[in-house]
Amino acid sequence: MSGYGESCALAMWGAAAFDGVMKVAELWIRSHHRLGESIIWHAASRKLMWVDLLDPALFVHDLTADKTARHGLPLQPPIGSIAATTDPKRLIIAHRQGLSLLHLDAIELESFCDPEAGRDAIIYNDIKADRWGRLWVGTSHAKEQEPRGALWCVKDRKTWALADAGFAIANGPAFSRDGRTLYFNDSAGRMTFAYEIDGGSLLPRGRRILRHFGEEDGMPDGVAVDSGGNIWCAQWNGAALICLTESGDVLQRAEVAAYNVTALCFGGDELRDVYVTTATDGASAVMMERYPLTGSLFKLRASVPGLLESLFEI
Repeated sequence: MSGYGESCALAMWGAAAFDGVMKVAELWIRSHHRLGESIIWHAASRKLMWVDLLDPALFVHDLTADKTARHGLPLQPPIGSIAATTDPKRLIIAHRQGLSLLHLDAIELESFCDPEAGRDAIIYNDIKADRWGRLWVGTSHAKEQEPRGALWCVKDRKTWALADAGFAIANGPAFSRDGRTLYFNDSAGRMTFAYEIDGGSLLPRGRRILRHFGEEDGMPDGVAVDSGGNIWCAQWNGAALICLTESGDVLQRAEVAAYNVTALCFGGDELRDVYVTTATDGASAVMMERYPLTGSLFKLRASVPGLLESLFEI
């Protein structure tokens, strides 16, 4: 996500979601990612993985060795995001030409499907698998201005359905503890939606607004859900993570020393560490001076563990 106007970054805690102690995400890896995004905990390899959308590359961090490997990707920017699959040696990746399988051993791409084939000025953005092994895919207007983006549900190479539409910037699919609520961000509209889903249909039901964020909050980008059912949103132009209850009330705000906060995941063996990506893209010189660590990665310790993300069935 990129390109929208700057908001004042608030960074104070609200009511205590976890232990009631004011926390600030600590610097984890100093970097200058133009658009660091889509960080995931790859449980099969016990590694963290993320991408840079504008300088297309996959980053793989080994927690045991405390080393990060960068793998350039032969893709036209911007790329979208990654998700783990039932094959531990292959990810699914969203990019301008649709969805592809990414072979981790050789860093090779294998075309998978393209639900948006034939539509111009559309880019793929955030993706995530649900409890039934399907992939929920958000697309956006290439200039992030017109409401031409959509939400898709992909079952396999030949089966998908248009779930919703009318978004300039589609972000952050995530799922409730029981898997039956889908959370999705209309970033330009500053709204988080909730839908009802089940394994018998590719179409969601009962869309409702979970939270309409104020301009001072920034815009909701990536999402993760913890084992208490709380919904964590990364706030673009917001220098924060905002934690919502299942009813949409703000439970906490966690300060991040970066202007554009893009994505987060719960990682580590206990799923107690929250890892956060950020981006320099769209940040003015004034904001970069105020937040010089923008583009780096951050982490914080959670009192409540996260949920292990589901795998896309391939």
